Amino acid sequence: MRILFLLLFVVPLIELYFLIQVGSWIGALPTVLLTIATAVIGVFLMRSQGLATLQTAQTQMAQGESPQATLMHGVLIFLGGVMLFFPGLISDTIGLLLLIPLVRNLLIKVSAKGMKTQGYYRYQQDDNIYEGQWHEKEPQAPKNLQHDDKPVIDADFEDKDKR
Repeated sequence: MRILFLLLFVVPLIELYFLIQVGSWIGALPTVLLTIATAVIGVFLMRSQGLATLQTAQTQMAQGESPQATLMHGVLIFLGGVMLFFPGLISDTIGLLLLIPLVRNLLIKVSAKGMKTQGYYRYQQDDNIYEGQWHEKEPQAPKNLQHDDKPVIDADFEDKDKR
């Protein structure tokens, strides 16, 4: 509830305060024109970068690669564009920052740091049920396990029928 209060009441008041301060410094008309110009520039940047990001994601998926980072770029581009639609200099500044690829790369790197991916798999075919779990581990140097000149597959197995 507090966050909603901040978003709907406090943030517009802060934006209005800064608009008044800038308006008293450079004038009312230049302030209005500056706000309109940032919105127009933001729409142009959001559209061009959004389309480029969409094409990159499609290319990555066609090549069988995961488009995770590209999708994160797309989300940040969208958020930047939304921020540019709100009238105000603070939201416009945040929106323009989100449209800079270097800033997006930094935000993605910081937000993904320490995150591990995991999942659960379940598949049923006729009377057979296949279940599994997986989680991402830190990359390790490959191990060359050999036993009597035959490769060894290292795995964990649990027979659910013997529980």
